[in-house]
Amino acid sequence: MVEQGWGSEQFVSEQFMRYYSSRAQTVEAPPEIGRREFGFLSLGGKNMFRHIGFDDVQRLREYLTDYAPAHTYFSAAYYEAPGAAMENKGWLGADLVFDIDADHFDLPCHRTHDRWKCGACGREGVGHPPVACPDCGKASFVEESWICERCLQAARYEAQKLVDILVQDFGFTTSGDLTVNFSGNRGYHVHVRSPVVRELNQLARREVVDYIMGIGIQVEHHGFAPRATGVGSTLADGGWRGRTVKTLYDFIGRVTPEVIKGMGLGRAATQNILENREEILSLLTERHPSGIVKYIDTKSLDKLMQAAVKEQASAIDTVVTTDLRRLIRLPNTLHGKTGWLSQTVPIDDIADYDPLIEAIAFAEGTENVHVRRAPEIRIGDETYGPYYDESVELPLAVAMFLLCKKVARVER
Repeated sequence: MVEQGWGSEQFVSEQFMRYYSSRAQTVEAPPEIGRREFGFLSLGGKNMFRHIGFDDVQRLREYLTDYAPAHTYFSAAYYEAPGAAMENKGWLGADLVFDIDADHFDLPCHRTHDRWKCGACGREGVGHPPVACPDCGKASFVEESWICERCLQAARYEAQKLVDILVQDFGFTTSGDLTVNFSGNRGYHVHVRSPVVRELNQLARREVVDYIMGIGIQVEHHGFAPRATGVGSTLADGGWRGRTVKTLYDFIGRVTPEVIKGMGLGRAATQNILENREEILSLLTERHPSGIVKYIDTKSLDKLMQAAVKEQASAIDTVVTTDLRRLIRLPNTLHGKTGWLSQTVPIDDIADYDPLIEAIAFAEGTENVHVRRAPEIRIGDETYGPYYDESVELPLAVAMFLLCKKVARVER
């Protein structure tokens, strides 16, 4: 007997219920739980339940046990009455929250495992969908997005860069101010819980976003100008003043001739970088940055700097950070699109964190499923797939992932 419907929603729901019946006690309350709003999304994304408040963590755990939601969220904001309607909540402030999602990056691996289909004419393609269908010109697409090790490594790297900026440039501490969570899907959430950020308005949070993303950096304002004054390298300076020099030093030191030639720099600047690379690097570490214009004109330097800054800045979702009432995923809860856990990652362990091992929730048992189509994916220590229109017995963790992605159905 084959259970009808891709995703086998009833089976997934039963597994989520089984998980929370034994593991809800592992869910910890966010700070000041009584001032947080909670939201829950059912399987299939059909119903969102929000404007819910809990006085203590035990009541939250009982809710998870009773309803086993597909997605569990809590507010970055603090409210006088979190269970009231939005206009009556009484906003008291909000944590500073950052979202990093690999789906927002333009990674080479997307063109190997992601697909799109035009909803109007049926044209198909790989990678991210275009702005408009090349055949019919419409902009309605059905997307099939996947996750691989390279996606997750890219997201982790962006999270590490973000933490570095928050610590080195803003002075937040990793022991008390910052928390890093794996989202349970494609990325990471970084929370800043400090009195100095709680009452920041949208404009102030936008300024923080622009700083972290390196928006608006102009070379002449960071010492890279013919008439700039100063003695000695600014490599050790704080903020983007020192970060730009470090960024440029790292970029010039390892960029390939092919990349340099393809950047559209001036002819003289391109030649100088290729022929005088060591002298330029020495100049950046020993003298004032203004000396570099001897080798690279300002226009070329601006292009070079923008490419270098992009590598040092962190690719965060700007909308999430500026939203004063954002709901964000609660750690130690299940993600309905993967069956994986959202979980807190100790900041000292981020470099070695592997969600494809650590975030697996359904680690025991197997299940027979029919897979419509799926690319290769590593879960745990093994690699599975690719699959195309075939029946296979899989570890429950793999089966649940494919079911949550709605590309498989349970066979009985």
